[in-house]
Amino acid sequence: KFWLLAALSFSLSHMLKYIVMENENIGRYGFCVEPYTEDATGHVSLSFLGNQILRCAGMHATAHGFGYEQLIEQNLVWVLSRLVLTFEDRPKTLEHYTISTWVTKVYRQFTERLFRLEAESGEPMGYGFSIWAAIDYKTRQPIDLEKLPDGGFTSVLLPKEDFPISGAGRVRVKSEEPVCQYRAGFSDLDINGHVNSMRYLEMILNLFSADYHRTHQIRRIELQFCNESYCGDTLLLFREDKNENVCDVEIRKGASVIVRAEIETAAL
Repeated sequence: KFWLLAALSFSLSHMLKYIVMENENIGRYGFCVEPYTEDATGHVSLSFLGNQILRCAGMHATAHGFGYEQLIEQNLVWVLSRLVLTFEDRPKTLEHYTISTWVTKVYRQFTERLFRLEAESGEPMGYGFSIWAAIDYKTRQPIDLEKLPDGGFTSVLLPKEDFPISGAGRVRVKSEEPVCQYRAGFSDLDINGHVNSMRYLEMILNLFSADYHRTHQIRRIELQFCNESYCGDTLLLFREDKNENVCDVEIRKGASVIVRAEIETAAL
């Protein structure tokens, strides 16, 4: 029992090393790559890192009064619409790293949030760009963020001057021949009852062989979330290679597009 408690204490202390604020509007969160959170290349898995990035967004929002717990009291919930991630590298087992996040823009029904991934040395390892909407939990309709009580969260906005990442582009897959299918189950669901955002990323990454992942680095991921899917849904994946380093993917449920994605890789 003592060994188990000690191991748990070590794990928790290394998983979330510290939480500090660079300034009052930027959240900066420290982590360590724990064993079993890596992929077969020895780096922190992209889906685990993606969930941490979204977790940091939630912690930062909560710290400023517009997190999940605060919004659900108003019958509202955040929905991720776009996510773009770029990487120069990813941390490896037991390496420490930080994720910083802040909100940069609000326009009617959407808000932009940025992320920065850094090694323990402070060297940048990657960046993120995201677009979010707040929707009514019952009607599933978006609300006007500019009309939130007390001005919403406009007081925490920071500009994105010279931020080294482009926003979401246009992704379309014309193919009508699926390359694989996936049946969503209970373990794919998030707290809202629909398939977790990073589950879609895992489905897409599985379109590439293990050997490909070992010889290529993921440089850019773009995810466009169009509709929701649920437990028991059969999802079809369609793929088109734009060139040897870039491919587009669509995940569909029947005639409905659930997710559009673009993956850019580079040979190691």
